[in-house]
Order: sequence, then C-alpha cells, then structure tokens
Amino acid sequence: MKNIISFFAVLMLFSCGSKKQIITTNSSSKSFELVNPALPGDNPDPSIIRVGNVYYATSTTNEWAPYFTIYKSTDLKNWKLVNHVFPEGFKDMKDQWGENNFWASELAYDKKQNKIYAYYTAHNRFTKGNPGLQCGTAWIDASKIETGKFTDNGPVIIEDDCGAIDAFEMEDNGKIYAFWKNDGNGCGKESWIWMQEINESRTKLLGTKKKVYTNSQPWETALVEGACFFKFGDYIYSLYAVGGCCDARCNYKTGIARTKSLESGVWEKYPQNPIMVSNEKWRCPGHGTVITTEEGRLFMLYHAFNMDYDVYVGREGVIEELVAGEDGWPILRNNITANRPKSELDFSDDFRKDQKLNLAWQWPSKKERPELNFKNGLELKASNENHNLGTFLGQYIKSVDFTVNTSVQITDAETGIALGGAIYKSTWPGELGGIGVSVSKSGIKIFNNLENSYQVVKQMDKNFSGEVELKMNVLEKAKTLEFYYKEKNGDWVKIDSVSFNPDKYAPWGMGYRIGIVSKGENSTSIFNSFEVKNN
Repeated sequence: MKNIISFFAVLMLFSCGSKKQIITTNSSSKSFELVNPALPGDNPDPSIIRVGNVYYATSTTNEWAPYFTIYKSTDLKNWKLVNHVFPEGFKDMKDQWGENNFWASELAYDKKQNKIYAYYTAHNRFTKGNPGLQCGTAWIDASKIETGKFTDNGPVIIEDDCGAIDAFEMEDNGKIYAFWKNDGNGCGKESWIWMQEINESRTKLLGTKKKVYTNSQPWETALVEGACFFKFGDYIYSLYAVGGCCDARCNYKTGIARTKSLESGVWEKYPQNPIMVSNEKWRCPGHGTVITTEEGRLFMLYHAFNMDYDVYVGREGVIEELVAGEDGWPILRNNITANRPKSELDFSDDFRKDQKLNLAWQWPSKKERPELNFKNGLELKASNENHNLGTFLGQYIKSVDFTVNTSVQITDAETGIALGGAIYKSTWPGELGGIGVSVSKSGIKIFNNLENSYQVVKQMDKNFSGEVELKMNVLEKAKTLEFYYKEKNGDWVKIDSVSFNPDKYAPWGMGYRIGIVSKGENSTSIFNSFEVKNN
C-alpha cells in the first residue's frame, strides 16, 4: 500500500499524453466509477487532453466526413460531441490536400500559446502510392475549440519510406518533439517509431530524425504503431501497439518501453509485455492516450472492439485508470466492463424543431456535404450517387440490436432509411452501399446495393401522400432486418423480413452506419424526424 501511495506522489508531478497507459490509484481518494464505452460507436485511435478542468477528445473518422471528432467532458464519464477539426471535410484542409485515410488525430495543448494543435494522418491526393500517407497539423485558439474552425498547416511529416502515420507530440527539456510511424508494413518494409524536433508553430521539423524503436520481442508481430509518450518518475515511457488493428482478423496488443533520455536512443522494453491483450469483454485493445486529472490521477483512453458486437459497431473509445506495478512499471488492469446504459446510446432528431444539422451526421469523405436546408423539416436533395443508393447521411451504430424510425413527407424522391456498409469486392477504401427501405408517391421499396448494383428486394405499389413513417428493426446481431411502414393515424404494417450477412459487408477499419437516403433526379426528400433506439 505504501508503494502505491508513493507512486501516486510521483505521478502528481507530471501530466502526460499517450495512447495507452497506466495509472496509479490513491487509496485515500474517493472511488471513481468509470462508464464505458466512454466514446460509443466507431471512435478508433482516440486522443485526450485536459484544459483546466475540461477534457477534450478526438478520434479517427476514416472514410467519413466531417473529419476528426471533438468531444467534451468535465467528468471523464459524460461526453458530448461539440465540434470537428474539419467540419466541412476536405474543403477545410489547406489546398484540399487530403484525399482519404483520415486516421489517428492527436490533440496537444500548448498552455503558453493557449492553442490546441491537432496532428492527423491523411493520404495526399497530389501523390501516388503508399508514401502519399502523410501527417498534417492544424491549430485553434483553445477558447474557440467548441465553436471555431481549426487552421490547417497541411502536411508536416512526410516520410519517403512507405508513408507516415500516427503522429504524436511530447515536450521535453524545453523542446517539442514529434513522433510517428513509417508505415513499412504497408509496403513490405520494416516499421519504426521515429522522432524529430518540431518548431513551436508545428509547421516544420527541425534537425535530423532519429529511430526510437521497432518490433524486437518474440510476442511482437511485423509492426509497431500508435505510440504515445509520457513521463513517469525517472523515465520517459512509451506505449505502443502491434498486430492487426482493424477488422475481424485483428490481433492487436499493447506493449510498453522506457528510456531515461530521448536523445540517448536507448530503450528498454518491459520483460512482461504485452501489458494489454484481448479478453472476454474487449477485443484488440490499443492506440490511445493518457491524461492526468487535476487531482493527479491517470486515465487512459484507447480503442477496442466490444465482444458483444463483433466488429460491426467499430472500435469504441474505452477509458481505464492506470496503476503502478510493484516493479515500478506502469501497468493496465485490462478488466474494464461495458456498463454504459443502452438508453444513453439512443438518438433522436426532430428536423422541424432543430434548424441545423446535428453534429452526429456524416457523409462519405470524398464528397462535399450533401445539399440540404431546413424549412418544414430536413430537405435533402436526391441523387443517384453511391452506386445508386442515393444521397446518404449516416451516423455510428452503437449496438447490433436496435430500431430505426423516420417520419417523412411524400415527394417524388425515394425517401428512406438504410444500414450502410462497404460494397462487396470494391477497392479500398470500400465504396458505400446499403440495405434499407424507401417510400415515394408510387410505393415502397426494400433495396440493397451492397453487391455493386442497385436491386429491389421487395416492392409494394401504392399511392402515398402526406406523411408516412418507416421503421427498420435490426435483430440477432444484425443478421435479421425487419421493415415496416405506417400512414398517418394508421397502424404499423410489416413489409418483409430479410436475412443479412453483416460479416460480408463490414467495412475494413470502420463500423456500419445507419442513416437516411434520398434517391432520384431533380427531386428532394423531406424528413420530419429520425430516431434510433437500442435494444
């Protein structure tokens, strides 16, 4: 017990950012019940900072816009989506340089400047091949993080050897260092964690880059990535991930290493690595950040797949307290429970009252935000894009058993709801497809374009007018989909029940989306409301 308390005293001397970590527990402090997932839904590679008594977190958005979430919390339990680094997607980026692969956003707070910096990965559309993966930086005044726009500096870390990903920042001895991974496993070469000094505006690397470490222990696979760095006692520690991160074949694990000097280049890896592995509740944990509270307690925010949901929901943000082991190394207990009430995962949007688009809505990353406006509801311009799926606005699913309901006004457009995934056998990044139900003046269709062509699964010819409600029940871990409609003052009518294979269309690195669709030419859909209830 005395050892734990003494380690807590040491921890109070520093704050840290990292992507996987360990926290000391003060036995005299009041208990702190964690609620997980901290960031429900598809929130991989999370990063967290503290500004005074407020916490901000970000996560990967992958092939969806807006790019890079900004969440806010004052208690590490309740999180609210308040902004995005790039709210309008590529239009907010310098020279619109980012094409896809919007990965691994990392926040850093510069107290002296009162600025928040975001490091992030994207594929540069002006280059070809894997070296096109580069790390950019953007910044915003800390007072404007919830309502303002980041200013993009464009690519800053450009790695010729297979591209650069997973940037991280740490200050030491008055210098600011940037760390990153060369994505060697993406082109048949070694993967290393690298470091180099960066200037105060985070626009230019200084001096010469240096190797930090690579995979060298028997348990490690062909790569190291997602590294974070923090000070603990007499050492600088680094947490890192190895293995496959992002789909049903994942085998992600987390290790830890330490050094007494960044400049020495001498790193010692923990003999008892890995310190975090899959368990009966969470699968493939890794790539996160550590934060120190005002009271000196350490918490790590990282991602993992919920075992109950397979990979369909995506990698969720999980928070855990770090503890000091008897041997002095920081360790994780690796025993977090998914205890967030299902009711907190529900979502509702009354488009007739809310005259702006909720921040939860997303659209495919290579496209501009769909044309829309608010009048008597959400008016969404129809199209035949997304392989004839139509215009799609979606958001994370947060479980695999839920009900979706929407109220629409009948127009010429095929207006409805869809469960979105990746079209089968499409090239990376997977083209958007979906399965769902739509209604127009001439009838109702259950549709599916996940096989790369738009197919009508069931059609009901009927003249509709006024308001109609549509409902989709997602059951049996997304293996059964039920579709219903209801006219005003009427009862629910079942259209059909469809078997679904979620394994086949699960997008690499991403969870499914549920959302609204508007299909047609020279027409507009009108949505009154949208609601998701998790069972």
